[in-house]
Amino acid sequence: MKAKLTKVLSLVLVVIMAMGLMTGCSTSSSGKGTKTQDGNKVLFSYDGTDVTLKEAWLYAKMLGAQYEKTYSSYYGSDFWSMSMGKDDDGKDQTFEEYVKKQVISQMKQNIILNKKADKYDCKLTHEEKQQCSDSALSYYQDKAGKKAMKECGATREDVEKIYRDSTLASKVQEKIESKEKVTVTEDEARKSTIYRVVFATTKTDKEGKTTQMSAKEKEAVKAKAEAALKEIQSGKKTIKKVAKEQNYSNTDESYAAGESEEGEAFEGAMKGMKDGDIADKVLECNNGYVIAKLVAYTDKEETESNKKSLKEQKQSEAFQKKYDNWTKKLEKKWDYNKDVDQKLWAQLSLKSADSTSTEKAEETTAAK
Repeated sequence: MKAKLTKVLSLVLVVIMAMGLMTGCSTSSSGKGTKTQDGNKVLFSYDGTDVTLKEAWLYAKMLGAQYEKTYSSYYGSDFWSMSMGKDDDGKDQTFEEYVKKQVISQMKQNIILNKKADKYDCKLTHEEKQQCSDSALSYYQDKAGKKAMKECGATREDVEKIYRDSTLASKVQEKIESKEKVTVTEDEARKSTIYRVVFATTKTDKEGKTTQMSAKEKEAVKAKAEAALKEIQSGKKTIKKVAKEQNYSNTDESYAAGESEEGEAFEGAMKGMKDGDIADKVLECNNGYVIAKLVAYTDKEETESNKKSLKEQKQSEAFQKKYDNWTKKLEKKWDYNKDVDQKLWAQLSLKSADSTSTEKAEETTAAK
């Protein structure tokens, strides 16, 4: 569960990095309101460019605010303390520590891409510059934004620079990706759509724990599924009616190869059918016994959408490969723990005041 959560949060961070701050959108700020007198000090240098603590501070607060909005309602105000597994050095890291490292990585990438802007004939238009200026003004006028600026001694010009650098970097990346020639085959992109009824072979106790049924119980479930299939085959019932009788609402699924909830054997069975057909036998799958109808082996709309997503993914991977090549020598010498002033960076907290209060209360309770 922890591994799955880590993967999801990591992916969402990539999306927020790519689409939130990068487009110059205004956002408020996150954190418990720690303050620093060292905002103008250099936090780190990369490829000859200095980045001050206040720049990284604001960047992290902007991104942190989007996480507060996305995750606090699901995981509580203390989600920043959730484990994100091991870092590159094999040490345990919290979500806050993980995000702070990613902020540094993204700012390093912005530096490189801004330097590549002329090569790719990229510059900000008058409208884009105005948008960055407007976003900086909105941030300054926002109560939380103004608070974050006071925390690190930042000015509107500092905020506008962050928006400009991020927007230009995003523009260069998009230009590079658009030029990458990648291909997506029909087999890669194909998404099939099915309608199915699952007769579950698991049960849940009062505590919410899920366990597998006994062999005898599974035989009874299978017999029930086979009886329902016979009624469908005889015309007495439709598959939709069976689903309704079973109170089964998760009937529709569209999947690419290897992605079906029911497993690979199920996909193989669907592949050998014609659109509109119902499988001639009950299938034993990952989730139980299944009666399935193949709606479309190649769902045109879903396949086209997947083709676009896969193309963008491949272009992004091609960009990353090019970027890694550009920074190979720089990264060989780079060490996050040594090249980032950790004493300065430790002054920043992304945790909310509520989560900090919760931690103190827990520590007090534990001490008693």
